[in-house]
Amino acid sequence: MPAFVDHYRVLGVAPSASEAEIRRAFRRAMHHHHADRHPHDATASERMRSIVTARDVLCDPQQRARFDLSRAGQPAPEVPVDPLFQAAARAWGQAPPPSPPVPPPAPTYGWGAAVVAGAAGLAAALGLSLLAAAGVAQSVKTRRQR
Repeated sequence: MPAFVDHYRVLGVAPSASEAEIRRAFRRAMHHHHADRHPHDATASERMRSIVTARDVLCDPQQRARFDLSRAGQPAPEVPVDPLFQAAARAWGQAPPPSPPVPPPAPTYGWGAAVVAGAAGLAAALGLSLLAAAGVAQSVKTRRQR
């Protein structure tokens, strides 16, 4: 578990600061510690994350109340969780991800269908009619039988 971070100290405001003061301090801190202003500082992005987190916690009244309790050393009250949500999370968390549907196998018609299909494709490429393509396929078939 990470060490306790005092969000008031991160933003440099008093615990009694209003939301407007917190937002003003956030803008000032982001302007001062922005990673683009310190391109060679490896910790600048981490400082920005902590500033954003501090702003998020202190601007939300519920999160701020929980933070103030934990800052005072008191345990934060448990947030009630819907039992239906817990059951769904357990069920979905343990289920494997859905697999894509299996495509049906391609029908096999044998050698004759391949010749007819090939002849039809050739006829279409050459601009012949399907009857002429069927005649080509028939002539191929009769040649094989001889």
